[in-house]
Amino acid sequence: MDEITIGIIGGGACGVAAFAELMVQLKIAEKHKSTKILIIEKRPKVGLGLAFSTDQPGHLLNTQADLMGIHSFEPDHFATWLKENRDHVMHEVKGENPLPESHTTRRLYGKYIREQFNHYLSEAQKIGLSVEIIQDEAIDLVQTMGRWQIKLAGGGSANADHVILVPGTPKPNNFPEFDELDGYFGFPWPSEPIINCIPTDSDVCILGSSLSAIDAIMTLIDSGHQGKIRLFSLDGLMPRVQPDKESSYERKFLTLSQIHQIRRTAWRQPTTKELFRLFQQEVTHYTGHPIDWKATVRKGIPAEQLLEEDIRIAEENGDAFINILYALRYESSQIWEWLSVHEKQLFKQWLGPYWSVTRYGMPLVNAYRLIELFKSGKLEVNSPMHEVTYDADRKKFILNYGDGKQHEGKYLINATGPAKKIEKMTSPLLQNLLKSGVIEPYPVGGIKMDPDQMQVISAKAPHTNLYAAGHICNGMLLDVNAVWFNVKSIATLCKHITKKLKHGDIS
Repeated sequence: MDEITIGIIGGGACGVAAFAELMVQLKIAEKHKSTKILIIEKRPKVGLGLAFSTDQPGHLLNTQADLMGIHSFEPDHFATWLKENRDHVMHEVKGENPLPESHTTRRLYGKYIREQFNHYLSEAQKIGLSVEIIQDEAIDLVQTMGRWQIKLAGGGSANADHVILVPGTPKPNNFPEFDELDGYFGFPWPSEPIINCIPTDSDVCILGSSLSAIDAIMTLIDSGHQGKIRLFSLDGLMPRVQPDKESSYERKFLTLSQIHQIRRTAWRQPTTKELFRLFQQEVTHYTGHPIDWKATVRKGIPAEQLLEEDIRIAEENGDAFINILYALRYESSQIWEWLSVHEKQLFKQWLGPYWSVTRYGMPLVNAYRLIELFKSGKLEVNSPMHEVTYDADRKKFILNYGDGKQHEGKYLINATGPAKKIEKMTSPLLQNLLKSGVIEPYPVGGIKMDPDQMQVISAKAPHTNLYAAGHICNGMLLDVNAVWFNVKSIATLCKHITKKLKHGDIS
């Protein structure tokens, strides 16, 4: 039988995870000598993904080390690597926690990813697995006789029997009219343009107040920025603060068992309201008494006030909201899958902002830095954001927010976060695939795919050998910004591909 080629488009953390997992599964299935792995990455080296190629000391992992392993069934692999390299990495570990519970710099994690790739590349040579790396940008996929022709930006092409799409975190295109302006930065990453082009004494405006905005702030501060930093966002909510030590709270109401009872007794999918009622019961159980839910509304409260309170709560090991949602880590995606499209959209509209700022919090070490910026008057958060325009004559951005307020600024960083809708992702590959019907948009965000096998679904251009993982699956899946979840998804798709090869089915 001819050699089978598996193409991996994207050489960041997910691409390296796919490469490592494929190697393990192909070797065990004894298919490694009849298979070739093709990795296409536009950056100079595999493992230099956007998120982990940063050199900024303030860009931290938002997840503790023992969940950041590159292997699905070894989530503590990174923590083990830290212990083995303790003498060389401690300056990159933040806080006083034991290594497994610590938050490290993202640049250290990038070093780990690159080291793992080099290890498995060496192992591939030893076991006779063919690996080819193409430094170019994949811009299109064309299906021909059951195979994929991968078109490259440099004018060439490559062929593969199976393709895994792991393009990383695409830049949003929500302000294309600003793209060519000197004072505009369309994404917080890479950080070099921000550092090199914004004078340290200048005032800076940042769109957004989530983790992306925190990264932008850290980029500025770590580079000696002295000017004022103003955040403008729709809701004014910053991420909450993670406790140094996660709670071991066991849920009694908001559980898979309780939610499945709705499915089997009412013969339908659960609703967002039903989930929220279960959450309310859980909070009451956690606190031991009913709470005033109106008092939990965070919108409209000054960000500095909320951050001070959140730091206090984190120092006391969290509250009901944080500890219940973090206890949902391994079950939330299943619950999400049980919701209808309508209920997912309702959840995002009604509960989305509170879910995001609570479930995806910032490390304490960064919270301490932010509160000092607030106290010194160097940081402020403004909301709600209404409109941003540009005055070409004066070369200034005009930001309209709040109750008729306006601010003018020369420098603007777009930190609204990665695009959710596939149509809004700045990627020639994704836009060409969308145009040809190879991928289809999912109404909640990302693309249509089968979560059980991670296969891309398309009624317009049917195929059975295209897979995806990571942010482009953000609507059908929930935790696509978490490494532990993505490597789990990657293990699933690698298993599906390997089974096909083992049984002689390349379709």
